[in-house]
Amino acid sequence: MGTYMTVVLKTAYKNDTFIWDLNKILTEKFGADKNPKFNPWYALKSDADYMNNDPEGKKQAPGWERPITARQLSKNCFWLANGEFSFKLSGGATLEEAKEAVAVCKWLMETENQFIDVDKSDNYDKETVAEYLNYLFEDAGSDLSEIWKI
Repeated sequence: MGTYMTVVLKTAYKNDTFIWDLNKILTEKFGADKNPKFNPWYALKSDADYMNNDPEGKKQAPGWERPITARQLSKNCFWLANGEFSFKLSGGATLEEAKEAVAVCKWLMETENQFIDVDKSDNYDKETVAEYLNYLFEDAGSDLSEIWKI
């Protein structure tokens, strides 16, 4: 199964407004791409609508009874859980994917984990993330001190 970086927002912050702002900060300040890192309800609803209404979407999860709901996606697909970020640290990450995990890690460092449920989160500290991902940046010729600068 591998080692995953899992970051779970505290319940008070699992709302679309906070998550929208957080995803924007991750992009604008920490260099993440524009795709949401933390899953807001509006994105899960959009995914559910796609799976229920689009001909290609209907091919996804063929064994699931329709209609599929946002709550069902959040509950059954850990990578789609509302207000959570999940990333496989061990094996097979690309440089672009590693940048996403580093962006989240740097946000956590800057905010001192104040917005996350540390009991439900795992492998999110700089030492762990760096241990698994630094080689990708080194292979690309990146300066690690710049990668990890906040």
